[in-house]
Amino acid sequence: MKSEKYREAIDRLVAECRKGQGQIGPNRVRSGIWNESAGADPFPAQDQVNEFLQSLSHSQREILAGLLEDQFTGGVFETLKVLEELQIEPFLDGYEGSPYHDFTGRLDNWDWLSS
Repeated sequence: MKSEKYREAIDRLVAECRKGQGQIGPNRVRSGIWNESAGADPFPAQDQVNEFLQSLSHSQREILAGLLEDQFTGGVFETLKVLEELQIEPFLDGYEGSPYHDFTGRLDNWDWLSS
């Protein structure tokens, strides 16, 4: 049986994708404002990003937000692959094959196996 820390780690990564860091960029895109302080920001690109997002339709912003979500999730997936390949505890294996399989399963609301 995998350790409770393993399950907690996978579940926390899923939570970050669903409602944590993995949602910051997508939420900004959906709102049409990347940086609320862009006018005071020393980086003019922030104004340009805000203008770009505001030029998009709601459905276009949803598509872009989905791409950002997928990129964040893909980063977590690839990180779990590397941790397994480098034989880093507790990511040596998983319930459903590999830790990244467990991660994608939990993203799809699979229950943890009891053993």
